[in-house]
Amino acid sequence: MPRFTFRFSTLLKHRRHLEWQCQRDLATRLRTQMILKNQLRTMQETISQSKLDIATSLVGKVDVDAVRRIGSHGAHMQLRGQQVVLRLAHIERDIHQARSALIDATRQRKALELLRKKHFEAWQAEQRRRETNQMDELATGAFVRKMMTGVA
Repeated sequence: MPRFTFRFSTLLKHRRHLEWQCQRDLATRLRTQMILKNQLRTMQETISQSKLDIATSLVGKVDVDAVRRIGSHGAHMQLRGQQVVLRLAHIERDIHQARSALIDATRQRKALELLRKKHFEAWQAEQRRRETNQMDELATGAFVRKMMTGVA
């Protein structure tokens, strides 16, 4: 029995690989976004804790040096938080581009798979037609042999 071979199987394999690369790229960017959001959340908690520390250190005897260090640390965390927010904005743009690339790669792969399916169905129809022709030829040959040997 003959086997089906798709002319563009190498191209289909390449498009699947490209789609896989796009998926990996998007996953990497989403992971980076998650890490940055967690860092930002941690920084916000640190800033809130610093504010509480300043409030508690202003009760009773005030250690000015400790208040200055806590304030400085809070300001540093705010600056780092702003930097993380900027990186998040860039990552959001990159995620949007990566999603678009993935959608495009998926669309191209699916188009080629649809072409493969159509070629396979045409090949199957041709195989059925050939099989039917062979069966008809065998039946006709058997009928002719029967007519020539027996009934004539």
